[in-house]
Amino acid sequence: MNGVNKQFINVIGVVLVVAVLVAGVALIALPMWSQAQSTDASTQNVAQTNAMYQAQIDQLSAAENRIDEIDSHIAALRMEITSFTKLDDVFELIVEAVEKHELILDSVKATDAEPFAPRVGTPTETVAPVESTSTDVGEDVAEPTAAEPASDAVAGQLQVAITIELVVPDAATAMAFVDDLRVGPRLLLPIDVTLSESDNTLTVTLLTFIRTEG
Repeated sequence: MNGVNKQFINVIGVVLVVAVLVAGVALIALPMWSQAQSTDASTQNVAQTNAMYQAQIDQLSAAENRIDEIDSHIAALRMEITSFTKLDDVFELIVEAVEKHELILDSVKATDAEPFAPRVGTPTETVAPVESTSTDVGEDVAEPTAAEPASDAVAGQLQVAITIELVVPDAATAMAFVDDLRVGPRLLLPIDVTLSESDNTLTVTLLTFIRTEG
């Protein structure tokens, strides 16, 4: 009987030891292993993120070394942008001046936008000789006698030349029409104005200006 009791006690002891081991694994080893796995995954994620950031830093550093080249390329691209060359308001000003003086517009032609070149010199007043077949009219509208376009174009600015042709009844109406072109929210600069005495055709060439960047 005593032998049976000893065996029973030994079995109970083994069961208790196994239970303690299982509890230890479940309560301590497994959480520690799970935490280690999570920490390892986080470490890998951090390493990948750092590698990505380092690649971006390397790209930015390389771009910084090419900043002058990039700026030059961007400036060239900006000069090719056509969405800024809207001339709707220019044509509106021309039409308003035509309607005001009850004239009939023959043609309006606009050239392609070109880099803006500052003009130097002072415009001169001209008086129309009676015998001339092509007459300059108006004041401050003739092309400057001492004017030579500046050699350096202004970055971010363009200019467009517009030529207008229409028939006017007389020189006074021609002068009034040109004056009205210079009144409005859009800057229009007449650079050449001629009036043909043979058929009273008025030809006005003017410049309008465009800014392609703020």
